[in-house]
Amino acid sequence: MPDTPPPDLPVEEVLAALTDYQQRTIDLYRMHAGDPEACVKALVRLHLGWTEEDPDRAKLVGRYRAPVMAGPGKEQLTASNAAYFEASKRWMRESTESGGMPSVSFNVLHALVFAPTQELCKHWLGGRLKKDPTEYAEAMGAAAWAGIVAAGAAR
Repeated sequence: MPDTPPPDLPVEEVLAALTDYQQRTIDLYRMHAGDPEACVKALVRLHLGWTEEDPDRAKLVGRYRAPVMAGPGKEQLTASNAAYFEASKRWMRESTESGGMPSVSFNVLHALVFAPTQELCKHWLGGRLKKDPTEYAEAMGAAAWAGIVAAGAAR
């Protein structure tokens, strides 16, 4: 028997949170269209700030994103993700073609920008950090950009 989602699955809340996050990201691509370094640093700050702004929402997404994707929200989340990844890849392509950012794969860029911020946010949400996530934004943004530059040089 296949797994069925729990009856109290907060589908609409998870979808609304993810849609909000994705739209904020796309807005940053537009705001920093000519400055990929500033955009990367803003993406780091966005992720940290979004988590800090509403920890309950961040926990909700962390806990229920996969069940929503596997169940009743699959169609809507798939469409939202497709638009989000299309915008992300377009920003990357334009940033690379302009010479403002080295060419790196989407997966590498995503890992360099979001994996460290996600890990830090998990520690904060779990009560293992004394400082708020955004207090790490400058250092983590610089590290993300440095990682992208290094990954581009290694290609």
